[in-house]
Amino acid sequence: MAFTAVVAANASFVLLSASFDYPDILRDPDAMSRFQANAGVIGSQFALLAFSAALLAPLALLLHRRTAWIGVTAAVVQVVGLLRWPLLVPHLTDGATFDTLSVVLGVVVGETLGYLFTAAWTVAIVRALHIAPWLGWPSAVMIASGVLTPLHVPGADVVNFAGYLLWSAWLVMVGVRSLRPRPSNAVIS
Repeated sequence: MAFTAVVAANASFVLLSASFDYPDILRDPDAMSRFQANAGVIGSQFALLAFSAALLAPLALLLHRRTAWIGVTAAVVQVVGLLRWPLLVPHLTDGATFDTLSVVLGVVVGETLGYLFTAAWTVAIVRALHIAPWLGWPSAVMIASGVLTPLHVPGADVVNFAGYLLWSAWLVMVGVRSLRPRPSNAVIS
């Protein structure tokens, strides 16, 4: 599951970068019409990105029960933010509604809450299961720095992006660890 999430997230990000100039397009006042011009392809790429985010929920439930709610929340807010593209944007006719959805579902829900809950879940798993803390801690801090992006803090977007790359490597390590058989007396808390 962790491997699928990493591959799907990174593949969809590369595809969106090539077809839609993502994430830079988010600052383009013509983003809605550019999306609608190729909604089928770009919408399916956003759906793939949402699928990768959704995989965090079952992974969180399988890894550690007491911290699962944080991972599930991270998955839900990211999926809500991302699915606005294929589900709502193709049907919009005015820029004001698009701008409102972009701020509320995109910036506030999908990005800001997504960054905070993803970082918090990463820290919780590192603390509970001690999986690659040398990679988990810095990626969590770098992901959390994404909350500074809407404030136009220079470099916050680059640090956030690098954090997600590190987080992808950390998530692969989580996946490797989850494949190991647990001792018969192990209890997941």
